[in-house]
Amino acid sequence: MDDVLVRTELETGEAERVLALAEEARALDGAEALSEQTLLRVRHGSEGGTARFHLRYEEGVLAGFALAERSEGEPDSAELVVAPGRRRRGHGTALVRSLLRDASVPAPGEGSAGGAPGLRVWAHGRLPAAAGMAEALGWRRVRGLLKMRMALRGADGAPVELPEAAPSAKVAEALSVRAFRVGADEEAWLRANAAAFADHPEQGGVTLSDLRQRQAEPWFDPEGFFVAEERGGALAGFHWTKVHADGAGLTDGEPVGEVYVVGVHPSWQGTGLGRLLTLAGVRHLRDRGLPWVLLYVDEENRPAVRLYESLGFEVWDGDVMYAPTA
Repeated sequence: MDDVLVRTELETGEAERVLALAEEARALDGAEALSEQTLLRVRHGSEGGTARFHLRYEEGVLAGFALAERSEGEPDSAELVVAPGRRRRGHGTALVRSLLRDASVPAPGEGSAGGAPGLRVWAHGRLPAAAGMAEALGWRRVRGLLKMRMALRGADGAPVELPEAAPSAKVAEALSVRAFRVGADEEAWLRANAAAFADHPEQGGVTLSDLRQRQAEPWFDPEGFFVAEERGGALAGFHWTKVHADGAGLTDGEPVGEVYVVGVHPSWQGTGLGRLLTLAGVRHLRDRGLPWVLLYVDEENRPAVRLYESLGFEVWDGDVMYAPTA
């Protein structure tokens, strides 16, 4: 059996080792090794023990790490990373086998032809090594995220012009857009987020604990968190922006912005509210003097992709999710 430790909580010092390994891999590969959600789980753990940490050591040194997140009625969603100096030694395969066993799915070569679809693994940045491993395992591509970007400065260094939002009469008459109020808007936002992303298990399942963890992050700024409020106080939609102090691969350390998440309650979809909120956030980031704004969007969400393209975003990179072939 592969020598991989599986834990529901990391032991003393392990979080720091995982974070250091992820940073080493990011610096070499030019892509994030682990997602923000996984890094938060490493730092803070998971509410209800939904996160499963897989650690592979070699000669007392952390050689590889994987995390699987469990959601009711969904296959495990996982990520993994192998230390740059310890690749091609079987650590990635060992971690995959461990993830499959922990998900109660037979591993390849252990009584199944590739296993059942009880596990899905994200690969960030469309790196050839990840695609090669998936091909070797016989896994299929099941989902993709497009990474899009837009310049907020022109060739002359001046801020770009942005289109007008032109809200519908319904939106203009019934809603007001304002900044998020910490300590007052959390529950209303959670309800709006759950409704907007009812078919999206990751974003739609965000809890108050998840929200609090993000509010404690150095990048959190309520002035860049826009909500559209109905007269009765319910939230019809929101645009949460983020600033990456390290440039997120777009600059050599100059901060850049992100359309972190845009959500619209189903009762307000089709009214132009999403465009209004997106532009409010992008304008905020531009007016801060940032050179770029990026975002992630599901490649199958064609209405959202068309909206972003109409605003000037272009595809830059992407992430791919793979799963065992049933």
